[in-house]
Amino acid sequence: MDFNKRKVIAELGMTHDGSLGQAEAMIIAAAQCGVDAVKLQTHISEAETIHNAPQPPYFKAEPRYEYFKRTAFNMEQWKRLKECAKENNVEFISSPFSIEAIKFLLELGIDAFKVPSGEITNIPYLEFLADAQVPTIVSSGMSSAEEVDTAMEIFLKKNCNVALMQCTSEYPCDPKHVGFNIIDEYKAKFPGVPLGFSDHTSGEWASIGAFMKGAKLIEKHFTLSKKMYGPDAKMSMEPDEMAQLCESLKNIDIAMNSPVDKTDVSAFKDMKVIFQKSIVAITDIPAGTPIELSMLGYKKPGTGLETRYYKDIVGKTAKRDLHFDDIIQKEDINW
Repeated sequence: MDFNKRKVIAELGMTHDGSLGQAEAMIIAAAQCGVDAVKLQTHISEAETIHNAPQPPYFKAEPRYEYFKRTAFNMEQWKRLKECAKENNVEFISSPFSIEAIKFLLELGIDAFKVPSGEITNIPYLEFLADAQVPTIVSSGMSSAEEVDTAMEIFLKKNCNVALMQCTSEYPCDPKHVGFNIIDEYKAKFPGVPLGFSDHTSGEWASIGAFMKGAKLIEKHFTLSKKMYGPDAKMSMEPDEMAQLCESLKNIDIAMNSPVDKTDVSAFKDMKVIFQKSIVAITDIPAGTPIELSMLGYKKPGTGLETRYYKDIVGKTAKRDLHFDDIIQKEDINW
């Protein structure tokens, strides 16, 4: 996977609730919105969490172990989802939440792996993934600068194809905590490493801002409806919102890579005639009469003597009779 190109990643998360049909429908809908990739999560409960692990504050409807167990797909289902992504021309990414999940996804074969924010301090996990030499996105939510440095060193030492995402593990994220400054810090600290932004805010503004700051990979949670079950649906984009984000980022990318030459305004020739102004007579000026400033006005269209010459014609005489609202031409003046 090329991390240096603009990519919108639709994070499907767990909103499919274990339904293969729902997950396929989400992939198809995301592709229709114009995303470049879809991302799911790969949970293997017994390898990831103990039975009585604490639950996150934003989702307490089910114990995590049972929830991940209930919603997990088997290999055949994962193959179907991978094929669905291929059929719809989007890249297929997943976040493995254990070494066993990494092994599972390596067997499946996917376009890129994403290190979840909670795994950035899991050194055996990071080393195993780096050894696999697969395209990897590292998410830096809830981690300290030192922890990010340690994680990135593991991948960079092994010359991995790696990207780094600024992320704030807050759902939804307060604008004050977005951390656009971190993108600048990552640029300076990890030159040449492609950067991304995992957006947990409401709306598209933060994704656009991060892209303008230099984040190439923009990840946003996606759902068919904010009313769907699960921890992610309420802060996710629905299809119309995701389509708008994709369109906005595409147009911004085009604009940023299309420099405008202000020395050449030939494309606006017709518009300039309509909207710019000429020097006009605002009173009758008989031929031979010295022109005074009080005789001149400045009106549309721009088909006559340009207004910048107004001082130059004061004191000159008219070659012909000029009448009210006549557009003055260069040849009307005795220079």
